[in-house]
Amino acid sequence: MTVIVIKSGEYAGQKMHDFVALAKGLIGPRDLANGGELRSEEANKLISMIFKDPFLDKVTTIRMSRLTRDVDVMDILSRQLVRVPQGDEPLAADLTGAGEFGCKLTALDAQLFAMLKLDFLRENASNPNLQKEVEAGFDTRLTNDIVDLGFNGVADDGEGADRVAKFIRLNKGWLQVMREAANTPKVNIDPATDGWIGSLKAILEASDERVRETSSFIMNTADADAYSQEINAPVTGTEVQSSAPARRYQGRPIEAHPLMPRGSVMFTPTKNLVYGLHTTIQRDRSYLELRRSLAYVFDMAFDYEVAVKQFAVLGE
Repeated sequence: MTVIVIKSGEYAGQKMHDFVALAKGLIGPRDLANGGELRSEEANKLISMIFKDPFLDKVTTIRMSRLTRDVDVMDILSRQLVRVPQGDEPLAADLTGAGEFGCKLTALDAQLFAMLKLDFLRENASNPNLQKEVEAGFDTRLTNDIVDLGFNGVADDGEGADRVAKFIRLNKGWLQVMREAANTPKVNIDPATDGWIGSLKAILEASDERVRETSSFIMNTADADAYSQEINAPVTGTEVQSSAPARRYQGRPIEAHPLMPRGSVMFTPTKNLVYGLHTTIQRDRSYLELRRSLAYVFDMAFDYEVAVKQFAVLGE
């Protein structure tokens, strides 16, 4: 339970308890269950908002009730129809997800710490939408960091010399999972020498034919723009240069994202990328009088995986 102590006093001609009361207004008791844990309906709102991110909306998103969970690959695999004689049990090879397919999510915790200073509260004292705007901003920050880590996470020990180094070691993202997977094809690309057309061609040729038609190239926005300029280079004219950049290669979509590392390309069905988020989310808020600030702490657990490793190609 969040406890706010209100004391009398003056701050810049206005009573301190006025601002503490404003801070208290941002702490909705109906939002919280025991110990700061979000009630299920509030947690569902936050999870749904995260899952509606333009990129996460295209991958497989999973609500986890436990910290570990096996991933179902039914919507990724094709040609799953089999014929088993009556009276016989299906063989292991007949079962979807058997053997080489499937993966397991293991959610690891991460926190977001944020603080609203007293000056901010004073400036927004008359804003009736302050709570909604503040928490929408935090939710957006959470979502951006989750997508960023999905592309750039390289380890799961949380260690590092600085904030950035620690961030990318909170969890292994999709690229790192592919780097470590023995059955994910890796292609060495050199766009500066071979061009992006040649690089994407090599990646496409390394892909599994079973999912080639449903796969997308996922690459950095600047790299995708460079590819677009490359294929338009023989064509001149204002219309070509000012129109929307090309976002397909050999009919396959190009998903451009600014948080993808430059020089790296994933080629896979987007649903083959998995993001799991545990449904228990902690959000603690308290007014710290000695620091004259309203402190927020978000605590959640999540993981990234690639459902079928051999259905992805990594070009770097």
